[in-house]
Amino acid sequence: MALACCVPDPDHPPAAHYLAGSVGQVMDLGYDEVRVQLAQEDLALLFVRVHQLTVVGDAGPGQAGTSEDYPFKVGLQLWGRSLDGGTDADLAETTDAGVQRATFNRDVLNDPRKTFPRCRIGGLHLGSTPVPGGTVSGDFHVTFENGIETASGRTVFGNFTAKVVQ
Repeated sequence: MALACCVPDPDHPPAAHYLAGSVGQVMDLGYDEVRVQLAQEDLALLFVRVHQLTVVGDAGPGQAGTSEDYPFKVGLQLWGRSLDGGTDADLAETTDAGVQRATFNRDVLNDPRKTFPRCRIGGLHLGSTPVPGGTVSGDFHVTFENGIETASGRTVFGNFTAKVVQ
């Protein structure tokens, strides 16, 4: 009889953090760091999973750099508004034409699931005004609309401290 043992894989260590909510029951929401990307008309909240790349050469295995997955991303249209510290953004807000202010997606190697349903209820809070080169803390919560997609009717939420980049 063979016995199996679970030993941590040094080439694929567990994520440092995990987002909460029922989406985590159907897909991995582990991440190692968070970034806020600022642009003139939008903001992106990126949960980043960093993977070490290894090459094997004549001298044996060696470090070859890193790759990144994005298990969860929140895109927020600013619509001419500023996101000053203490501001709460309604992630479910829509225009008269039905365009939703926030989008949600992911980009994970070998995972075909890239998009999420529309937000039914959601909010994003930033504790301070994001400044390139600084950090910003906050929290968010999302409940997705019901439907047939994997994350339909499910939730995801968490607190974060993010590096602010442009």
